[in-house]
Amino acid sequence: MIEKKRIYTLVTLCIATAVAITIAGADQPEFPELMSNARYVELRSKNDSLMMCEDSVQRLVNEVRDEFSRNRDSVANPVDIDRFTSHILTLEEAIFEIRQQRGDIITEINDIEKEYILRHMYSDAHAEEHANSDPADSTATSEPAREIILSRWLYKNDLFTEALTAEDYAELLVAQAEDEALERQCKEYIDNYNTLLATVDKYRTTDSESVADSLFSEYLELKHNAEARSNDIDLRWNHVIDTKYYALGYVLEKANRFDALDTSSEAFSQMQQQCSELDGNYASDALMHYAIGRATLLDYEILTAQEFGLIEALDSLQQRRSGLSNVEYRHQKVDLERRLFLDYAPIIIGRTNFYNSTNRLPELKVYERGTIYRILLGTFKSKQTMTLFKGVQPLFIDQNEKDKYSYYAGGFATLAEAEEAQLFLKEKGFKRPEICRWCDGVMVNLSEEKSEKGEANEPVASNNRYIVTLECDSISDDMRQLISTTTPDKMISRRGQQFAIGTFAERSEADLLMSSLAEHYPDLEVAIVELDLQ
Repeated sequence: MIEKKRIYTLVTLCIATAVAITIAGADQPEFPELMSNARYVELRSKNDSLMMCEDSVQRLVNEVRDEFSRNRDSVANPVDIDRFTSHILTLEEAIFEIRQQRGDIITEINDIEKEYILRHMYSDAHAEEHANSDPADSTATSEPAREIILSRWLYKNDLFTEALTAEDYAELLVAQAEDEALERQCKEYIDNYNTLLATVDKYRTTDSESVADSLFSEYLELKHNAEARSNDIDLRWNHVIDTKYYALGYVLEKANRFDALDTSSEAFSQMQQQCSELDGNYASDALMHYAIGRATLLDYEILTAQEFGLIEALDSLQQRRSGLSNVEYRHQKVDLERRLFLDYAPIIIGRTNFYNSTNRLPELKVYERGTIYRILLGTFKSKQTMTLFKGVQPLFIDQNEKDKYSYYAGGFATLAEAEEAQLFLKEKGFKRPEICRWCDGVMVNLSEEKSEKGEANEPVASNNRYIVTLECDSISDDMRQLISTTTPDKMISRRGQQFAIGTFAERSEADLLMSSLAEHYPDLEVAIVELDLQ
């Protein structure tokens, strides 16, 4: 029997629906009359609280994963890796426990709603029948006739109430309420998607790092909302399809209307094939399934009304069919990479008093992501006067853990640029300008490394090399062209299940290629691997 399967489906559906309640902020119950039921109100309140708790824990999971991703290169200690993993597992177990609690609550909510439907479904239909009868007709108040009630609501006809069990019929009415709510939910998804696009556009064009950070957080929130809404639409629509197709098919089969069954079955298969061919092409498969499938379902309902001569229901369904608006589902996937706001700046010689009491010397900024080179002019036990640095701009000060003060100049994307700046400063009289590199927040004094190896008189260069790895089955011609344009003359080779590009002498060159690939192929897994060639 379908009862157990449908109850399970409905429980799952309600869990997803509750997520949408939090997202929408004020999603109204499908049966507002039940809000006078104290137990029903209490259960919905508990469910809302658990739902918000689940959402908060899920955000923590996302934050921990994001932190691990940002610091992946620097987290080499197995103990630290285990700490991240254990934290994520603990949070996911908490989510599972919350969902179990919500499942029990939602089951009881569902039972109350079904009981309400069973208590009112016949009285509503009979009230409509008596309202349209002749008061002078003495039979109007007698026992209701057994013939089919010609209701404008398809599923309120005796055709369904008599064919289905009370439990199945109650579930059919729940599915009808969900069907009526789906169009509104799809609109909410589309509104959220449009806001997401606007946020992405602002993020990509802003010049302010603080604004960008705020917009990126907003993007993550909207992305989470989109996924939750899509999941809710998917579960609701699947439940509607499952329940209605069962009920319609059951009454047609019971009445031996096999031609109508064959017609609807063929249309359903065509609809499924179309959806299958489009799966994965757009931001939400669920929205696409609903947009394509609802017309097919409505045609099935119209066919059923025609088969049984349900004139009022047929008129109502045909009016809805003719006024059926298109639901735009061809939304492109949106995946946003966090931008690097590295303050690259060449070194110039300006006024010696450029930095003063009103224009204070800025503190050195260390970026968590990306690569930047600066020139170290010297490290001192105390702060120095600006005349010592001969008007070098931009200049930054950094106080280390030993309370010494280091002065850095400029900001460069590549080692070659830094080497040119180093030579420029030597020409201006600086005795030992040193090249320092920051990569994802970690600093290495390249000049000092070379000096320790007895190579102080040779051009400063890193021993490390880098390759860019791609997790994909093949590389398209367009992708090869992009790689060739971004980083000319770099070899592409197969490494097991990966493709490797390079090597690169500069981490910044590898960063540039990775950023370019991520922008054009957001679903592509791209990584940078450092090779020690000593």
